[in-house]
Amino acid sequence: MTEQLLAEPKAGLDRRAWGVLALTMVFWVADGYDTFVLLITARPTLTELLPVEQLHNLPTYQGYLVAITLAGWATGGIIGGIVGDRLGRRRTMIIAVVVYSVFTALSGLAGNWWIFGIARFLTGVGIGAEWGVGTSLLQEVWPQRWRAKGAGLLQAGFSVGGLLVSALWVLMGSTLQLSWRWMYLFGILPLVLVLLVRRRIPESAMWARRRSRTSIADLLQRGVRRNFLGALVVSIAITGGWWAVSSYLPSFVGGLVHDPSRIAFFTGWAAALYNAGEIVGCIAFGFLAESWGRKASIQLYFVGCLVIVPVVFLAVHDAVAATWLQLAAGFLTGGVYSWYTVHTPELFSTRHRATAISVVFSGSRYIAMAGAVLTGSLATALGGFGRAAAIFAPIYLVGILAVLFLPETKGEPLPE
Repeated sequence: MTEQLLAEPKAGLDRRAWGVLALTMVFWVADGYDTFVLLITARPTLTELLPVEQLHNLPTYQGYLVAITLAGWATGGIIGGIVGDRLGRRRTMIIAVVVYSVFTALSGLAGNWWIFGIARFLTGVGIGAEWGVGTSLLQEVWPQRWRAKGAGLLQAGFSVGGLLVSALWVLMGSTLQLSWRWMYLFGILPLVLVLLVRRRIPESAMWARRRSRTSIADLLQRGVRRNFLGALVVSIAITGGWWAVSSYLPSFVGGLVHDPSRIAFFTGWAAALYNAGEIVGCIAFGFLAESWGRKASIQLYFVGCLVIVPVVFLAVHDAVAATWLQLAAGFLTGGVYSWYTVHTPELFSTRHRATAISVVFSGSRYIAMAGAVLTGSLATALGGFGRAAAIFAPIYLVGILAVLFLPETKGEPLPE
C-alpha cells in the first residue's frame, strides 16, 4: 500500500471523495441486484427446480432460500468486518465483490433447488463481507458535514440494484419470455468491473493509523457494549421486519394476479416501484438525519412502517392498488436502511468500526432467518403472504424503543 493510495478526509468534497462514493455505490448496486433477483424470480425459479410433488409447498421453499441467503450474508458480514479491521477496507471489499459476483452467476446454472441454495449462501457471504468495509471506507473518507448525506446516497445504491432487477425482469420475463437463469448470469458483471478499477480504490487513512486486531469479544467491553447491543436490537427490528415482511411484497402482489401470463409483469412493476420509493427514502433519510438528528429520523420511519405494512398486506386486495402502494412501502421499510450507513459508523471508534457495524448489520440476519422461514411456512398454512407477513409488523415497535438507548451523534466528529 502506497501513501498516495490513502484516502484522507478533507474539509470539502474533492475528486477522491466523490470517487469513493461512486465506486462503493456501484458495488452497492450489485449488492441490491444480487439480493432482489431472488425475491423477484423466486416463483419461476422454484417452479423449475422443485420436484412436482413439492410445488404446493413453494412458499415454504422460498422461505428456506431467503433464510439460506441471510445465513451467508450474516456469516460473510461478521468475517468481512473482522478482516476489514485487520487487513484493510480496500482488500476486503475487492475479495467480497469477486465472491458474490461469481456465485450469483453460478446460481443461474443450478440444476436443483439445494445446489441453487448453496450458491445463494456463498453469494450472501460476499454481499455481507462487502457491506461493512464499504460503509467504513466512505465514512472515513467523507468530511463530517457531508457524511450523513453521502451515507444516504450510498444506501440508495442498493435500491438502484433492485430497480435494475425489476426493469430487467419486466423486459426478460414478461416481454421476451426468457428464463429466470439469464437474470443470474448478469451477476458476473461486477467481477469484470472490480478487476478493471481495483487499483483506483483507495485505502482509508484513518484505518491505516489505527489498524487493529479487533475480535467480536471486544465489542462487549465497557465503553463499547452499550452502543453495540443497542444498535444490534435496532438492527433486528429493521432486518427482521424487512425479511419477514417486505421481502415478500413482490410475491404477495403476484398472488393477487389471476392471469398467470401477467404475474411477471405485476411482480416486476411492484418491485420496481418499491425500489423507486426506497431510493427516495434512503436519500431523504440522510437529509433528515442532518436536520432532525439520527434518532428522531429513524423513529419517524419506524412509525411509518407500522402503518404501511397492515395497509398493504391486509387492506388491499387489488393487484393494481397493491403495486402502486409499493412506493410508500419502499420509502419507509426500505428507506429505514440508511440508518445503518448514517448512524452506526458514528457509534464506534476506527479500530472497532468495520467489525462492529458488520456484526450489527449482519448478525441480526441470523434472527431474521427464523422470521423468513416462519413467514414462508405461515403463508403456506394461511393461504398466502398477506396475513403471515402482517403478523410480524409489531417488530418495528422494538426498534422505536431500542433507539432511545443510543446516543445522538448529529454534528459529532467520527470517533478516532
